[in-house]
Amino acid sequence: MEEYRVSLSQFEGPLDLLLHLIDKAEINIEDIFVSEITAQYLAYMDDLSGMDMDRASSFLTVAAQLLLIKSRSLLPRPPVEDEEEEDPKEALIRQLREYKAFKQASEELYERFEEAKKSFTRLPEDVVLPPQKFELNNATIDNLYQAFLDVLNREDETEEKVDKSQNVRPDTFTVRDRVVHLRTKLKEGRVRFTDLFTDASTRMEKVVTFMALLEMLARGEVHITQGATFAPIYIRAKELREGDGEAVYMDEVED
Repeated sequence: MEEYRVSLSQFEGPLDLLLHLIDKAEINIEDIFVSEITAQYLAYMDDLSGMDMDRASSFLTVAAQLLLIKSRSLLPRPPVEDEEEEDPKEALIRQLREYKAFKQASEELYERFEEAKKSFTRLPEDVVLPPQKFELNNATIDNLYQAFLDVLNREDETEEKVDKSQNVRPDTFTVRDRVVHLRTKLKEGRVRFTDLFTDASTRMEKVVTFMALLEMLARGEVHITQGATFAPIYIRAKELREGDGEAVYMDEVED
C-alpha cells in the first residue's frame, strides 16, 4: 500500500485519483471492482482533513459509490424497482472512461501549446525582400519619376476645359490591362517614355500606365535607357511575358 501514497492535493478530483490507482495496478477500468482499488481509494480518505468541504465531498461521494458497488457484488441483489435507473457500476465506469478521454485530450493540447510557444511568426511587412534588379542604362528611378510628373502635369493648351463636376467618368483602367497594352506597343520596337501617353489620356490613365510600367520593370520585362542627363528616356522590351498566369498586380491586392 505504501508505494501508492501520494498527497490528494496532487489530484484534480476523485476520478483523477481512481485513474492513478488503475494505472499503478496496470488493470482495466472494468476490473476495478474485483481488485484492491476500492480499498486503496478508501485509504486515501484519511487525508481529507486539509481539504475544503466542497472538494472533500466529491471524494466522499465517489467513496460511497465504490462501497455501494462493492456491497452489491457481495450481497444478494434485491428486486429491481426502477428498470430505467442506470446501474451504479456502469455509471462509474462510464464516468471514468469519459474523464480519461478528456484528460488525454487536454494533455495532447497542452503539448501542442508548449510546442507552439517555440514558434515565432513575422508579419509580411517585417520580411525584408531582396532588392529588385532594374536595368537602367544612364537613367535613374528619380529621373523616371520626374519624367512622369512632367507628363502628369502636362496640359494641352488647345484642349477645351471641361467642368469635371458635371462630367464624371468611371475608372476603367487596370494595371493588368495597361501591361497588355504596353507589351503590344513594345513589340513594335523601343518607345519614348512620353509617347506612352497621349494628350487625350486622363490623369487616371496616366497613373495606371505608369504603375504598369513599374510592374514590368520589377518583373524584368523591360529596359529603361537615357543617353544623358535631361535626354529623352526610352523603354524597350527585354523579356516580355506572353501571359500573367498567377501574377497579382498592385491594384488587385486586397487591404
